[in-house]
Amino acid sequence: MRLSLLTPEYPPGEKLGGIATHTHTMARALARLGHTVQVVTPWKAGALPAGTTIEDGVTVQRVDPGPHVHAVLDRFRTNRRLADAVRAFRPDVVHAAEFDADAWWLTRFTTIPVVTRLATPTGLVMDTNTQPWVPHTHLLNALERDQTRRSAAIYASTRAIARRVADYWRIPPELVQIIPNSIDVASVAAARGAEPPIGLPKRFIAFFGRLEGRKGIAMLGRAIPGVLAANPDLHLMMIGGEDPASAAIIDQFRRNVAPVADRVHFTGALPRNDALAVVARAELAVVPSLWESFGFVVVEAMALGVPVVASDCGGFPEIIEHGRTGWLVPPGQAEPLRDMLIARLAAPEGLKAVAAAGLEHVKSFDVDTVAAQVAALLETARTERTQAAGSGIYNNGYRRHFRPDHPTTPFYRIYDEKRRAVAAELERLSRMRILDVGGGYGRITGPFAGRHDVTLVDISHEMLAEAKERFPALTVQQADARKLPFADDSFDLVIAMDLLCHLPDLEAGVRELQRVVKPGGRIVCDTTNANPLWVIAYPRYYRWRPDRLLATMRCHGVLPEWKALVRHHWAPEMRKAIAATGLTLQKTDHFGPPGVAKWHLWWCRRGGNGTEGQAS
Repeated sequence: MRLSLLTPEYPPGEKLGGIATHTHTMARALARLGHTVQVVTPWKAGALPAGTTIEDGVTVQRVDPGPHVHAVLDRFRTNRRLADAVRAFRPDVVHAAEFDADAWWLTRFTTIPVVTRLATPTGLVMDTNTQPWVPHTHLLNALERDQTRRSAAIYASTRAIARRVADYWRIPPELVQIIPNSIDVASVAAARGAEPPIGLPKRFIAFFGRLEGRKGIAMLGRAIPGVLAANPDLHLMMIGGEDPASAAIIDQFRRNVAPVADRVHFTGALPRNDALAVVARAELAVVPSLWESFGFVVVEAMALGVPVVASDCGGFPEIIEHGRTGWLVPPGQAEPLRDMLIARLAAPEGLKAVAAAGLEHVKSFDVDTVAAQVAALLETARTERTQAAGSGIYNNGYRRHFRPDHPTTPFYRIYDEKRRAVAAELERLSRMRILDVGGGYGRITGPFAGRHDVTLVDISHEMLAEAKERFPALTVQQADARKLPFADDSFDLVIAMDLLCHLPDLEAGVRELQRVVKPGGRIVCDTTNANPLWVIAYPRYYRWRPDRLLATMRCHGVLPEWKALVRHHWAPEMRKAIAATGLTLQKTDHFGPPGVAKWHLWWCRRGGNGTEGQAS
């Protein structure tokens, strides 16, 4: 596959976080698996020059974001430039974190499938750091959410971040797959033999990470004086750059450790390999974060043979088995942290046993193991986008292309008439089990989810998430309409609106609907008319351009850019499919300009009696 990996930061550089670490490691591993890999990242001052380089078999493109104008304008301009770099590469699929919404433009304005990896959304970072929200923060949080919900697939490194983001953004948790983050275990372990960049005390424990509120440095500052008092020859190394937004918390940390300030050392931001060389010589690594979706520092410490004490929050309990591969303490509480550190340092044999167990456990996070899982997910996203019915439009950025129930669209009036025709029937019927195939965001059946037992099926993650948010009583399930995951004879009524135009085989599609409806049950579905004369009545549809009008009419009413993805049907085609599947056509409704329908609405019964309608 041709793969593009988007990242807000990429080595070399200082103050790099987990996203940079993950992308750097994963890009090289995917290239080793035989994929053609591009990394796209915004250029930052102090890094390599903007432009394209080949690094470890990976094409790395550092995109100049342009001069600063305004935070909001800068955000959209950078996003557009990143998208342009990706499109020029022509990837099969894109991989990006949700943080910074680097792939938002791609999910919004292209049909390239995007797989989003949940790191930690900006909003959660701000809340955990207790930082005030500003307009740019609100915008970024909205873009991150929109990118994620428009993605072809979503995955997270731990169940903790999957649950938290699903709740935070109201994404059905079953849509989020779990694939752990990874490190190059051999590369990290090599730091044990590297020369540290600075002189080190004989005995020390290490904090490794950005100095900011969510890393728990306030709690650490209150705990450390007691730990160092109990160990007169022990020092603390604070390895990481300072977050300017956390200046007040850092100042408080310095005041708290003032009694032992001569044994607390700040290295500042170090290149990753230099930082690892320092951590490798620590007796213990302390990770007191208030929240981490995964925590690369934990697995890196394990790979270095350094035992870890971490907070019992976020993804840490999924990495650390308390007492065997590390120790967990309550987050945000200084006394338990202090007591745990003192107890562990007093038992060096226990440190050795846990370090050995950690070295064995960390093998499950090795990049070559995890890269195969990521590649499989990317391949699934690529093939499903290509093959699943309707996914070419609906699985990615559907609002741009299809929102006919919005008042600004040219078909709003007749679409609403069609919707009301079905709604009137649902209102009249007594409670029954209904299947809505290709039901999108619940525009037809959602309002009746309390009155009836409604199951909504769609191929789009984004649509299902919106449907569940708007109509909580709905049962939603992602599936391909060509192979519905239900037993024969399961439903009293099957509704399939705006579906059949996306199926390559009309008769097979109708037959699958017939399979899941009970004998005597009904099917209500529509087709878009292949007689293109209706197009003339809607100049906004073809943008008032005669050339687009002619091209659209030659494609039987399908816009030229969608002719490979959508098919309209003549009325006799649909009658033939209905007859071939043994359904009885009860009536046909027509919606469109006078004299020619845009949509035909077909009312059928399985094994029932009725009179055939006529379609123009």
